Amino acid sequence: MQINANYFGNVSYEANEPIHIINGLIGFESYTEYLPIPFHEDNDSLISLQSLEDETLSFILMNPFGIFPDYAPTLSRQDMDELKAESSDDISYYVISVIRDSVAESTVNLKAPLIVNALNRQAKQIILEHTDYTFRHALGEMMKEER
Repeated sequence: MQINANYFGNVSYEANEPIHIINGLIGFESYTEYLPIPFHEDNDSLISLQSLEDETLSFILMNPFGIFPDYAPTLSRQDMDELKAESSDDISYYVISVIRDSVAESTVNLKAPLIVNALNRQAKQIILEHTDYTFRHALGEMMKEER
């Protein structure tokens, strides 16, 4: 199969590669089928989440642990059941990013991560109750905290 991906042009993919986002993303609930395309072949630090239902729709995802090592999201038993995950080891976390001209001005949404069951390709966006996480963490502020 093929799709004309926003950042990559024509991309071929196999039937087992897309993920299904249960109930879609917040604000984009009617779109549930996505192809994750890593910007770097050897890691998942930066991913384009390309909609298979609308080629003009894609999101930039980051692995939050690479930029915020103390990130500690917790899932409810209901979330685990909905994703049909047997263990937290089956789950990967990604945060939606807004990339600006300056990396320091770019933001990530730590409050509402996308959780993915890597085994069955089911995903869900959740809103965490943790009060330290917001919908817009500036990367510049995070870089200052690390120093």
